[in-house]
Amino acid sequence: MFEDKKIESLIENYNLQKQIDVEAGWESLNKRIVAERRRRIVFSFARNAAAVLLPLFLIYQYAIVPMFSDINGGGDGQMITLVAAPGMIINTTLPDGSEVWINSQSSLTYPQSFSKKERNVSLDGEAYFKVVSDKKHRFNVNLTNQLTVSAFGTEFNINSFSKDDINEITLAKGNIEVILKNQDKSLFLNVDEKAVFDNQLNTIEVTQTDTYVNTAWKDGKMVFRRAKLDEVAKRLEKKFGVVINLKDEALNDYEYTATFTDEPLEDILELLSMSAPLEYSIKKQKQLEDSGYTNKEVEITLKR
Repeated sequence: MFEDKKIESLIENYNLQKQIDVEAGWESLNKRIVAERRRRIVFSFARNAAAVLLPLFLIYQYAIVPMFSDINGGGDGQMITLVAAPGMIINTTLPDGSEVWINSQSSLTYPQSFSKKERNVSLDGEAYFKVVSDKKHRFNVNLTNQLTVSAFGTEFNINSFSKDDINEITLAKGNIEVILKNQDKSLFLNVDEKAVFDNQLNTIEVTQTDTYVNTAWKDGKMVFRRAKLDEVAKRLEKKFGVVINLKDEALNDYEYTATFTDEPLEDILELLSMSAPLEYSIKKQKQLEDSGYTNKEVEITLKR
């Protein structure tokens, strides 16, 4: 009886063994062996890489970054440049919370974060600054003509295009210092005063001014108060990205007092021609080899 049960058990075990998929089992085991081997290789590679990269990271973090930080005035070295397209006004907030309006065809460059010593930006064109007050950190606007406008907290307008002979700095609130780097001297402005710098003569003059006329552009307005036609033409050129040619010297005998808001160029030219004996024509733009187009050209002449 005992022998019969033993035989039955052996037969049952044999049948169970026949049901086992030996090939599939071996494939599964082999995959586990390969995975374990790869895991050990990756771990070893990561450990060796960390041993090499960690010192390099420490050198970068505590030697190279501080060095470039000092070179760039203590900021993080990353610079941002904003460029306003023709007809556009950009309003932005700087890292310290100061607010800036950038006029058409102007560019402002500033660091992603200011230094621990000074707040430095660079301007080519026109911008209105509303500077957050900070008595420990000067706010400096560096211009392309060796001028720097410096303050601790105030509001002012700068019109300083590198291609223009005359640049103007207008103080709206507070106090600012205008520094002439090439002459190693500076001057201070009072509210409703502007500094007029002549790039050709390398001279600067301070005069009283109508601050609203110089700053209304940030609110989308062009304000003229007894402005000569050449001044009107220059401002239209910057706003609309066009070239305006005055064909008769006598055109500058006419003065204009007007306020424009969202009028297109053609409407403004029409209004100008209605208030003086002049006429204008607009040339067609020409396509360039790079598929771009020339600037729109406007010719203004006296009526014959």
